[in-house]
Amino acid sequence: MKRISIFLLTTFLLASCLITNRAQAVTQEAWSEAVTVYGAALEQNNTLKDKTSTLLNSSPQDKTTYVYAEDLGKYLNLQSNNDVLKSSIRIKKLSAGSGLTLNINQSAGKITKITEDTYKNALLTAGVTDADVTIAAAEDVTGESALAGVYKAFEAQGEPIDQSKTQVAQEELNSIANINEQNSGVNGYSQEQLNKAIAEAKAEIAKQGGNLNTTEIKNIVIQKIENNGLMNIINENQINIIVNFIENAQNNGIFNGENKDQFINSAKNYVDDIKNSDGFKKATDKAKELGNNITDTLKDESFWDKILNFFQSIIDWIVGLFK
Repeated sequence: MKRISIFLLTTFLLASCLITNRAQAVTQEAWSEAVTVYGAALEQNNTLKDKTSTLLNSSPQDKTTYVYAEDLGKYLNLQSNNDVLKSSIRIKKLSAGSGLTLNINQSAGKITKITEDTYKNALLTAGVTDADVTIAAAEDVTGESALAGVYKAFEAQGEPIDQSKTQVAQEELNSIANINEQNSGVNGYSQEQLNKAIAEAKAEIAKQGGNLNTTEIKNIVIQKIENNGLMNIINENQINIIVNFIENAQNNGIFNGENKDQFINSAKNYVDDIKNSDGFKKATDKAKELGNNITDTLKDESFWDKILNFFQSIIDWIVGLFK
């Protein structure tokens, strides 16, 4: 009787997974139109708006909206004024599995604070995993308001992003920017190494179920930092800062549930982008000069590993029913 019950339970769980995947595909449909979100300062400045529209390669068919100071407070917990919000974005959500593509057009105005890799890391944390994003400004700006514009675009399409997740993403973005600034000019350090280490740490936490304690998270972070040649560069305080924003992300459910696999796959794509960048290739050469090795710690599981892990999770769940 017990064998039959376990068989029926296993069958039920398999069927549930198929149903869940089918439902998930519906909720992750691509947008039929792109959304352009301008900074509020452009609402009354048509010259600046037209120039920015060209930089973003916007289309007359795009849905259009603006990001205001209250949006920065709502999504990022930042205070600002409408007249300084000039960075803008164009985004189109793609079908599940397409990955995240982000381009920062700095041909007219520079984004002076936030890097492309840092944007991507924060977007993944917020759950934006399949989209084509362009960020631009007609004048030099720090670039922080553009992230709020991404979230505003999802709201315009009737898919508001959890505000707690966007604020966690902003915490991460600011923390990484500060660590980059603190290590600017340090021999053997690059932002590509740090971003890769953080993405790999988050993916590993997701693979382990997204329910780890602080010590377990810290051990993973330290391991990824070491694997990326930064062990003698990133100090204890900076490690704790990284652990803190990753733990906050975990507490907001970013690394578990039905979006876990999608997050892991997007993190892998993001790491591949980093590894193919010129900055990372230079960092790898520099690490070798210093006697450090940068290793790839985010590899695909084999087919049988996935099958075994799936059934092990079922067994663990069943055993837990009788504890």
